[in-house]
Amino acid sequence: MFNHNLFYELIIILYACSVLFYFVDFLQHNRKANRLAFWLLSIVWISQTALLTVKMIEQEHLPLFSRFDTLFFFAWLLITFSLLINWFFRMDLFLFFTNVVGFTVMALSLFVAGRGIPEEMAQQLSSEWLTIHISMAFLSYAAFTLSFIFSVLYLFQHKLLKRKKWSKQFLRGPSLAQLDKISFYLNLIGFPVLLLSLILGIVWAINTVEAAFWFDTKVVFSLFVLLMYGIYLYQRVVRGWSGKKIVELNCVCFFVLLTNYFISSLFSRFHIWS
Repeated sequence: MFNHNLFYELIIILYACSVLFYFVDFLQHNRKANRLAFWLLSIVWISQTALLTVKMIEQEHLPLFSRFDTLFFFAWLLITFSLLINWFFRMDLFLFFTNVVGFTVMALSLFVAGRGIPEEMAQQLSSEWLTIHISMAFLSYAAFTLSFIFSVLYLFQHKLLKRKKWSKQFLRGPSLAQLDKISFYLNLIGFPVLLLSLILGIVWAINTVEAAFWFDTKVVFSLFVLLMYGIYLYQRVVRGWSGKKIVELNCVCFFVLLTNYFISSLFSRFHIWS
């Protein structure tokens, strides 16, 4: 029988080594460490993909119905997108910061490993629409997280420029204009994906949930997240906001997103994680 726990521990160890080598490269501009970190990260991605595939075959649906599974899937998305972006734009600094976040997500999942939801509830939730709803929600979360990372990098560089200080580490990164632009494009991707996810979730709830789901805390906060990113896009596209002001608004939006994921679920009546 396939040992999920042992394989998962191996992924964690390889991921930790990858982040460590990226940190060495970040401090010393060590190309050998960079290459080793990249190949380790690639192995982590392949291993994650294999584990997701095995669990999907065993459960006959994408494993997304426990907090452990969603955190694992979210980390896989972050690694996938970071590798793709690095492939096209060659952003080592971005790759490092993104995978610090990705490893943190993987580490958090250790605290909930092995805690699944009851079988009868899993059967109730195992519908194609709900699977697509959750998948698209986490795709949008991944895009928003990457956008937030670019915004943080923007604020760091802006602060150094304002103080007329610099460091060789940030010389390797993109310019302020590029950081602002990429952050905007990622939100431009995340917003419609989250919108479609909420539409699918609402349709599923109308046909499945008997309670007044509109007043559920998770639903209310999810709509608020959508509203916040809608305000961001309005200020960016219609009113022409750019630079530090729009970047700070993006950070506020992301903290609302974190509140939605980690806090609102605690008070939800049907978005229940074991």
